[in-house]
Amino acid sequence: MSKQAKIKKIMGTFLVVTFLAGGLTLAAATKVHAAPKAAAPAVSAPAMININKANVEELDKIRGIGPAMAQRIVDFRTQNGPFKSVDDLVQVRGIGGSKLQQIKSQVTV
Repeated sequence: MSKQAKIKKIMGTFLVVTFLAGGLTLAAATKVHAAPKAAAPAVSAPAMININKANVEELDKIRGIGPAMAQRIVDFRTQNGPFKSVDDLVQVRGIGGSKLQQIKSQVTV
């Protein structure tokens, strides 16, 4: 085998090894970056607030109910006894059908 043929064979082998090493590195890097992200921890739904037991501060945590409305709920409950259903909240001044629908998923009796 001539000197020139040996050099070509060595260069060819070197190029093949270089491309394989580069390809494996690229494949490993792609696999790391393309790995699916771990699922985000599930955010637990806020606990339902019992409108017959909650105080003003607890009722104030309900989205759509401020401190004044929370106080009216407690006052109504004190004067009229416990709510029989969540729908009874419409009897509280300031809570209509649309407000009830807004807060219904957050409260219980």
